[in-house]
Amino acid sequence: MSVITFSSSLKVARCTWAQVRNDIEFRSAFGSQAVEAAGPLWAVTLEGTPRLESNGGPFKALGMQLRGKTNQLAMWDLARPIPLGTMRGTMTLNSAAAQGATTLSIIASGQASKTLLQGDYLGIGSLLTQQVVMVVEDATSDGSGIISVTVEPPLRNAFLAGESVTWDQPKALFRRVDSRFGWNNYGAVVDGFVLDLIEDWRT
Repeated sequence: MSVITFSSSLKVARCTWAQVRNDIEFRSAFGSQAVEAAGPLWAVTLEGTPRLESNGGPFKALGMQLRGKTNQLAMWDLARPIPLGTMRGTMTLNSAAAQGATTLSIIASGQASKTLLQGDYLGIGSLLTQQVVMVVEDATSDGSGIISVTVEPPLRNAFLAGESVTWDQPKALFRRVDSRFGWNNYGAVVDGFVLDLIEDWRT
């Protein structure tokens, strides 16, 4: 098993980024209720742009390198590779974060009065422990560069103070939903490149 990192030079016609909830719903004549059976997962659909067959190699190669469901793809939400908020620098957790936490205290030196905005992504941790979360409430750092952010989904692991926080292209790990990969040939033009992916951080 290998991890393939998505190349920002690969031209994509559309990238659908979604969250899949693992809910169990109960319905009766008296109403309904839902409980979460497991943590939610990010899901992505990549559609390549139509192109000359002579330029189709990069997308073909990506599909082949994933080897069906065998290898993982590390990628970020292409629509928001960096925060719309102004906070940058070297971010780390300012205090420990428990499993299931949705409020994180983050610190970055020299980042006083900076912001993280709704819809910004952060990567908590590194390698296989990294989890991509979304900021769901606007927040502003204090004079020491400490910011308290509310995120979704909840953390699936506990993290210690000092754990790295990635704001530049925070990457989640994905596997193919199915093993078939193909494309359409129209003489000198090729299209039909589609990759359906579901988050899977396991090795």
